[in-house]
Formats: sequence, structure tokens, C-alpha cells
Amino acid sequence: MSNRSRGLGRILEEWLRVSGLDRAVRAGKLQQDWESIVGARISAVSRPIDVRGETLVIEVENPVWRNELSLLQDTILAQVRAHPESPAVTKIRFVGGRGQGART
Repeated sequence: MSNRSRGLGRILEEWLRVSGLDRAVRAGKLQQDWESIVGARISAVSRPIDVRGETLVIEVENPVWRNELSLLQDTILAQVRAHPESPAVTKIRFVGGRGQGART
């Protein structure tokens, strides 16, 4: 990679950071990599839908799974934090899937 390309990459990274779009890019990458981050079992019943401040919002298939995942919250948070491209999150909020309302 040429010095010019590296310089352009740094400029783009800085622009994303200053504009706040870097969080959106990281949230998108989190959605894309969800299964590899939390595993097939958890990803089959959940999906990250938003990052609000330092809170990751995860949509969960049904109330039973929402309860189960809330018990695994610390583990899931550690897995998300360990992923190098994840946004900086300190909390998780679980919400119901479509048709269930936004309950925690």
C-alpha cells in the first residue's frame, strides 16, 4: 500500500470519527459479525438492532429467550467488547421482537 493510500485511510478514519459515523460503521459490523461474536445458538434468537450511547440494544425472539439472555448478559457483553470492531458499549438492553413491543 502506498503512503498516499495510507494517508487517505487516516483522513477517512478521522472524518468518520469527527462526524460520529464511526459508531454507525461499528454497529453495522457488529450486526454483520453477530453469529461469530455470540455463537450460533444465541444469534439464532437475537440480533443487535441499535447502539444508543453506550447501550447495545438487542432484539430477542421471545420472552423466554429474553429472560435467558438477560442471565447471560455479562458474558454477551464481554464477547462484544472482545470483538475488535465493536462500538464501545457498557450495557445491554434486550427488547422483544416484532409484535412483542419493546419490553426489557
